[in-house]
Amino acid sequence: MKKVNSNLSKDWFKIAENEFKFAKVNLEEFNTFYPQICFYFQQAVEKYLKGFLVYHHKKFPKNHDLTQLLKICAEIDKDFLNYVEETDYLVQFYFVARYPMVEYPPAGKQEAYQSLKYAEALVEFIKKKIK
Repeated sequence: MKKVNSNLSKDWFKIAENEFKFAKVNLEEFNTFYPQICFYFQQAVEKYLKGFLVYHHKKFPKNHDLTQLLKICAEIDKDFLNYVEETDYLVQFYFVARYPMVEYPPAGKQEAYQSLKYAEALVEFIKKKIK
């Protein structure tokens, strides 16, 4: 069995968990900042995916393409491919909250709750895979 890199991956997961909790608390307590909330859900998933890859000593590109990262994770565990829709959706929020984008509409309340749903599904899935 291949040795895992649990120490460094724990650092990735800790940051990811903090970002996820930050986004979730802000969504529950405020009725605004939806693009930023969506951004933090995207960031949390990105770091969980990268943490999973670090855990398995797998290299990854230094970008923010969640679907590409997901496909690299699928080289380790094919079940990751069940979450392509989620990563395709969440990846847009890396850009929406940071840059004026014509390609993507601004994020609102509905997008924030959809981001929560998708991020929660991916986070729980990855947590089960590393236990």
